[in-house]
Amino acid sequence: MRVFAICLFAAAVLAAEPASEEQAKEALARFKEAFRTKEIEARQMAVYELHDVRHELVLKELAKLLRHRDVEIRNVAALAVGGQSQDLRKAGELLMKSYKKDFDEEDVISSVIDAMAELRYMGYWPEVQKALKDDRSGVVVRCFELIGTNKDWRAFPDLVDMYKEVMPRRISWSTGTVNVDTGAAGDADQKAAEAAFNAKYGRGGSKMKAKAKAKAKSFDLRNFSTQLRKCMKAITGEDFDNAFDVEDWWVENYEMVARKIAELEGEDPDEAAARAKVGQAELRAKVEEERLRIEEELRKQREAERGK
Repeated sequence: MRVFAICLFAAAVLAAEPASEEQAKEALARFKEAFRTKEIEARQMAVYELHDVRHELVLKELAKLLRHRDVEIRNVAALAVGGQSQDLRKAGELLMKSYKKDFDEEDVISSVIDAMAELRYMGYWPEVQKALKDDRSGVVVRCFELIGTNKDWRAFPDLVDMYKEVMPRRISWSTGTVNVDTGAAGDADQKAAEAAFNAKYGRGGSKMKAKAKAKAKSFDLRNFSTQLRKCMKAITGEDFDNAFDVEDWWVENYEMVARKIAELEGEDPDEAAARAKVGQAELRAKVEEERLRIEEELRKQREAERGK
């Protein structure tokens, strides 16, 4: 029922003002009457209609629904909390409880993250930081949307690392790693990587090779470079084509990034900027060292190819 929930979320129109207590009680009475049906979509609709009724009584009812035994009800209840902006702290804390309890339920966790983005809630860090490494692409993409919506500079260092992972594409195999960047459009890199893998590890129908191909396919499904670029642009205002450009920009704007992160974490921005000024040279040296290492690897690779 995730599609149903997403459609409702996209079509939502926020109420201009919080509801009165009388309006909230009337809405809850209508909800309880409609919720008696056994029709799951009708029950979901009844839950979601609470989205636009902003009141403490509604938030309390949604808190109960987030503990409902039916995951499809919890899914829509999480989206409905996204409308409860009359008390951002309570709504956010409620979503975080659901986030921790239902993290293994992809539909629910996706709805929770969507609701946080609608509320512009910022209290999800560092839990969402860990979710950026999740195996489920849908969860990671929604984290990008949340971080981008909130222009959350706290995620910037992690996004830089992710740029290194997916831009340019890196194919990881269980029996080894082959990095190929042909600079070509389409699936040229994928085909080149497969050819390099076959040359290095041989052909055939072995279990090891099957396992390697399965892992490569799994990685390819996680190639969310478009969403990653969009998230980074939402935060920085810059459109980075590759990881090198991101790193260069970070080196040049290291103090500013440190100041932004400090502001979000409730620390002294001036002290953070002063520390960054000292650490900027170290970051620059680290980036230059990594570039030299990559260039050396590429040189050896070209020499090996010429020697074949």
